[in-house]
Amino acid sequence: MAIRKAARSTDDGSRRAGRPPDTTLEQRVLREARAELVSAGVDAFSLTATLRRARVGNSGFYRRWSSAQELIIDAFASIATWPEVPDLGDLRQELRLLVEAFDRPDAWAGLQILFTFAGQAARHPDLYTRVQQQVIVPGNQRVVAVFERACARGEFPRSADPKGLAAAFIGALTVVEQWSSGPGDGLDIGVDSVLATFVALADGVTPPDAG
Repeated sequence: MAIRKAARSTDDGSRRAGRPPDTTLEQRVLREARAELVSAGVDAFSLTATLRRARVGNSGFYRRWSSAQELIIDAFASIATWPEVPDLGDLRQELRLLVEAFDRPDAWAGLQILFTFAGQAARHPDLYTRVQQQVIVPGNQRVVAVFERACARGEFPRSADPKGLAAAFIGALTVVEQWSSGPGDGLDIGVDSVLATFVALADGVTPPDAG
């Protein structure tokens, strides 16, 4: 990772006499870190360039993060797609929350950053392991939890694997997004079609307590 010592900038976010602390520092740095990941990837990530654009100096940065790796992990976490979904007792409502989170304008760009990093994982095994543990796996587990509840409610066959359903759901949304963002018209299908398909699969199952 090409991380150079950060040059001093005009605003280090420090508390000065008569001046309140800069509450926007963290968001500015995260925003510019995401931009750096998009333009340079992890391989050529430059902390110097990130802090210069954020107008944050070394002291302001190191009060919040201990290293560039910690910043990269937080930047990935800030673009994580899958939210915590409450138990709504209904598969359609719960999947709707996941689809809405996935269908945000910036969500696909965030996933592309993660995909790019996955291709660089062999060169950054320790960092990739930490991103997997702290960002990717927890996000996927939130999707699995939705299907675990649906299976427990009898909305899918008893033999259905919640992890398999979650993987299929995530994969279907990802492929549909790829089709829709490519050149030409692609296939006439959207993320709502994915939601409707999984709900239809659940609707086709007879509840355990039905006569």
